[in-house]
Amino acid sequence: MRKFVLFFVWMILCNILLVANGFEHPKRGFVSWKPAPHWEDALLSGNGAIGTMVFGNPHDETIIVNHALNHLPMRVPPKPIDQASRLAEIRELLAQGRYEEAAAIPVEQSIIEGYGEMLWIDPFVPVCNIRMVMEPGNVSDYIRMVDFETGEAKVQWHQDGHIFQRSSFVSRADSIIVMRISSAAKINLTVSLRQHPIAWDQRAFVEQGIQHAQSGAESQFLTYRTAFRNHYAGVPQGFEAVAMVKAQGGKLRTSGDQIFVEDADEVAILMSVEPNYNFSEPLVPGLKARLTAIDGDYSNLLTAQRATHGELFNRVKLTLEDGAEARLQSEAFVVRARQGSTPAIIQKQFDAARYNIISSTGINPPTLQGIWSGTWTPPWSSGFTHDGNVEVAVSHLLSANTSELMEAYLDYHERMMPCYRENAHRLFGTRGIHVPAHSSSHGYNIHFDKTWTLSLWSGGAGWTAGILYDYYLYTGNQLLLKERVYPFMKESALFYEDFLFVGDDGKYVFSPSYSPENNPSNSASQLVVNATMDVMIAKELLRNCIEAGKKLGESRVQIRKWEEMLKRMPDYHINADGELAEWLPQKYTENHSHRHVSQLYSLFERIDTEFKNNPELIEAALKTVEARMEHRRGAAGGEMVFGLAQLGMVTANTGQADLTHEIIDLMSRYFWAPSMATYHNPGNLFNMDMSGGFPAVILRSLAYSEPGTIELLPALSPGWQRGTIEGMALRGQIVISRMEWNEEGLEVTLLSDISQRVQLTAPHVKGATSAPGVLLGHKRQPNKFDVRLKAGEPVTIRMFY
Repeated sequence: MRKFVLFFVWMILCNILLVANGFEHPKRGFVSWKPAPHWEDALLSGNGAIGTMVFGNPHDETIIVNHALNHLPMRVPPKPIDQASRLAEIRELLAQGRYEEAAAIPVEQSIIEGYGEMLWIDPFVPVCNIRMVMEPGNVSDYIRMVDFETGEAKVQWHQDGHIFQRSSFVSRADSIIVMRISSAAKINLTVSLRQHPIAWDQRAFVEQGIQHAQSGAESQFLTYRTAFRNHYAGVPQGFEAVAMVKAQGGKLRTSGDQIFVEDADEVAILMSVEPNYNFSEPLVPGLKARLTAIDGDYSNLLTAQRATHGELFNRVKLTLEDGAEARLQSEAFVVRARQGSTPAIIQKQFDAARYNIISSTGINPPTLQGIWSGTWTPPWSSGFTHDGNVEVAVSHLLSANTSELMEAYLDYHERMMPCYRENAHRLFGTRGIHVPAHSSSHGYNIHFDKTWTLSLWSGGAGWTAGILYDYYLYTGNQLLLKERVYPFMKESALFYEDFLFVGDDGKYVFSPSYSPENNPSNSASQLVVNATMDVMIAKELLRNCIEAGKKLGESRVQIRKWEEMLKRMPDYHINADGELAEWLPQKYTENHSHRHVSQLYSLFERIDTEFKNNPELIEAALKTVEARMEHRRGAAGGEMVFGLAQLGMVTANTGQADLTHEIIDLMSRYFWAPSMATYHNPGNLFNMDMSGGFPAVILRSLAYSEPGTIELLPALSPGWQRGTIEGMALRGQIVISRMEWNEEGLEVTLLSDISQRVQLTAPHVKGATSAPGVLLGHKRQPNKFDVRLKAGEPVTIRMFY
């Protein structure tokens, strides 16, 4: 018995020693207890150009490799249909109330021009898989994890008395995949690059786009080349990848397209992936030379990763509560969250969401799936959906103090400008630009049918222009405004100069019009006249153009034209139930059982001037929120979570703390995978929209800003009695270096890039401690303060309730 006890104690001590030598649980990240059963559950890493998905299987591992530009060209895209030649006919049918007939005309025209069917955008698909087969054995104490601060995906297990570890990340500094495999035992494995498996029902589809895929191995290098069948300007003709394998204390040999590692102490793998725009000239030799020249030391590469990815991630830090829930394994964490959110759960999800978006933003903004795909047929082709999805995906980048990531959003749209101009001309007969609802490798609007009347939506460019102008408002970058943002805004406005016409009442008519992706409850068609969102977008765009134009010296003639256009804009409509109507004509009836909330556009980012000066419109908008929430409350938040995020933006911006808390709670409970990826619907459909929207709602609840004004804690969740936010950016080139709040009050430190005077408010505040540069509020408004900020000098203000 004594021998048994000693043996048992010895085993415990050995286990403790083994664990002590293992990976530390990340301070900001998560731990999972089992490998991914599906690609949607894989560990995510990315640098905005390359994305990896790590399954975490000990003995037969798969890592899916993605690239931001790998939208598989399924055809040479045709130009948009000549819808402009039928526009008068469409408008006449709409005026007669014959909506379905009007919606059928673009489809009829597409058949005349040889389209034949709805044409999907090019799908976002995997480049290839890394496959690693290791010696089998009995596995115990398995864990996998992601460290949000480094972007590392790690896998660890015990086997035959030894710890085995695999760690990898996608370097933002060097734009390569970096991997290390280590153990006190000798490491034997086989490594290869493989085409991602094609299901039997996907093969015919894939072969329309893929001409061939070739794997190879030579010396210490693995190679992969995949060629596309369809070529057109601006897109790759294929992709090439090279992986360099190094073994310390062992040896390598090749057989076929595999590398065998034998009796190594440690294995390092570096991999580069690049698009090839001229497949007759292979990239492989150059990729080999590049990898050979890189210092392959994992620690050194990780240091550079901390200085790039880590610096971006650590710009903002939310601290609410260090509860036990945050230390649960991710599978248990997701189950616990479904029972109701807590501050500790929110804090971890805030980090996870930001990690997902940072990792998938670089060359492009995030697709519907970020920078990750594990299927040849992703939902909606996993492109960019410009009637809400991509806008929500990037919605926190500015307030999270990562404005340089907005370059990806601007860069993408600038590359598509020739397509956008062609859209405007061929679809509407106008100057300027038209942004389609769906795009990926090209920007032509060729995706529509009789139900989804997407060739007739006019708001895409104006919405994009609004996001880009906000980019300027946060950064104050005059050169950016002058050379890149304002030209886009102006071309968006030119479209409306030609598109709009004056009706019998002297107001502009938006015809055709469309409120994504809804139809009135008394109409079978989504096609209408004067959808509220279309009017909101045009009004905002014109106001922004006037404001920017005056700063940049735009001609008085042009400014006056836009001012006159604003005067002719139709008024908003409040329906009989007191709600802000989704369509201006009173003959249309509301349809609240829907995922979009397009009629609230004017409250998504900044509160539009017209709403700010009209409390009746704000009240009507909040009644619309309530009506939409009734639909979502009974459906665990409802499908298409980005619409829920937009509701949260509205309630946060307008100071509705209880409603904002309810929305954050729904997003926290039902839309998270064990990989800490986010879902499109409750519990299913891998999608990154909410990873952008979740932190956006939280940040809006902590501060609302416009140039010259700041409101602190406008919609603080009731359960967050204590907390801090560090590094949050505000409009007007100001950063909240730190804000801490508790039951007694709050303390905030502001840092401005420029000298300026701002008005600061906070609800429930009764006064503040005097500070240099701060003019305290008066008796009637004890929560309002004038603050003088000097460039580069922090100002701290203490307020009490």
